[in-house]
Parts: sequence; structure tokens; C-alpha cells
Amino acid sequence: MHEIFLTALIEDKDFAGACSVLGGLTNMDPWESIQRVLYFQGPPRPMGIFNQSSIKKPISPPNTGFLWKELHQNLTRQSFILQTRYDGVLKWTDFPDPPRGQPLLTQRKKVELWEQKMLPSLMRDNNHTFKTETIEEMYRFYRDEIEFCLVRYYFLHPIENYVPMETKQQQSMSLGSLPSFDSLTPVDQQKRWFLHVKAHVVQDNKPEELRKVQEQLLAVRKELEGVFDFRGIDRKVHDTRVMQQAQGVQQLPQRVTIGK
Repeated sequence: MHEIFLTALIEDKDFAGACSVLGGLTNMDPWESIQRVLYFQGPPRPMGIFNQSSIKKPISPPNTGFLWKELHQNLTRQSFILQTRYDGVLKWTDFPDPPRGQPLLTQRKKVELWEQKMLPSLMRDNNHTFKTETIEEMYRFYRDEIEFCLVRYYFLHPIENYVPMETKQQQSMSLGSLPSFDSLTPVDQQKRWFLHVKAHVVQDNKPEELRKVQEQLLAVRKELEGVFDFRGIDRKVHDTRVMQQAQGVQQLPQRVTIGK
């Protein structure tokens, strides 16, 4: 599956107005959700999902067997940062495709497995290390196959604990209990929201289907011109790949201090 989306930044003071616009556009009230998101880093050498003892048999829901296979194939070629979401969602996203003349669109492969149990055990059994966690607040609107998402993230741990995952040396632990929502600090210091206008292509081996969705999203962008400022996002922002270290080669430090 591919997901393709547009991105705009919404100031906190404009949030209510954005909801009003999207509510009028879609003729619906938003679906509100707050999710706890845990991030697990794959091993330096990709191994896929080689240990499936934590996956409940028979595989449920019944139509997810091919998704497990697709996830395993992708994690065999490259290690990634994976997300596990309460309740029971495992999410993988690939490094986005090059823009190819569509700089406003982000396009990437995605696998989501729903209604899964024992995900922390599955991550541990397959050498994926817990790194950090956040809270995701989201408001969703739908019009036909187009999804409009207003999303904001919050720190769960002290801010100094949030360092680049690959440079983090100290073992992290997920919280046993969560603080009150009102006490959380937004990841963005200006408390802005991200607006994603997205659609999915299940048969992503058909270029004509991808082009059709691209055209639909660009039509929405034109429809909302002057209301939301959609911007091209460097695809490195969405890079979930884990740096691979060649065998016998010492990894260089990420930061070097000169003169000390």
C-alpha cells in the first residue's frame, strides 16, 4: 500500500477555524483520537520478523497474513524505526519516494497491522529496541476517499531524553503510568498542528492508480488555495531507516567538538 499526502502547518490560534473549514468541506464533525505511540529501532543488520512466536495463531484478522509477509520482506532488506500504537496497531512506513515533479506531495509505502496483541514482546523477540514514546492528538475528517488529519504530538518523557534515536546510548523504558494530558508539552514549541490531506493506493503496482490519487490531492489543494498553505516537505523528515554499520568498521560520532 502507498499513502500520498499534502502537508500544511496550522498555528494554534487558527485551529478552531481550520476545523470549521474542514467540517464544512466534509459535512461532518471530526473524529477525535488520542493515541500513545511507542517507537522501536530495528537491529543494525536487518533480519525481518524472524521470530513469530508472539503472533497469535491463527493470524487475526484473517486477511492480514499477506501484510505480515510484506512487512517481513521490507524489514529483511533494511532496518527501520517501527511504531506500535495503543490499542494493538503496528505501523511501518518506508523512506518516501523522490518527488518526481510533484514537490508538494509526499508518497511512501506503508504497512499497518490492526488488532494485534503482545506487540512489545514481538518487538523484543525480533531485536527491536524501545527508544521513546509520544502522545498523538488527532482530528480526522473524511470526504469520499480523502482523509483530512489535524495532528499534534506531545512529549511523554523529559525533553532532554529526546535525542536522535541512533545516537541514544542509555536504555529507555516506557512509562508504567501516564501523566495527565494537560501536563504534556507539545513537541513543536509553537504548539502548531500539522494538516495532512491524504489518500491510499492499495494496488500500488499500478502507476495509473498512483497518478489518479495524485491528481485528486492536487485538485483538493487547488480547492483550498488561499485557505491553507501546503508546502513541499523534504523527504528526509520522514526517514525511518536505521543506519547500517559495515562489519568491522567503527561508527564515527555524530558530533565532534573542536578544540577540546
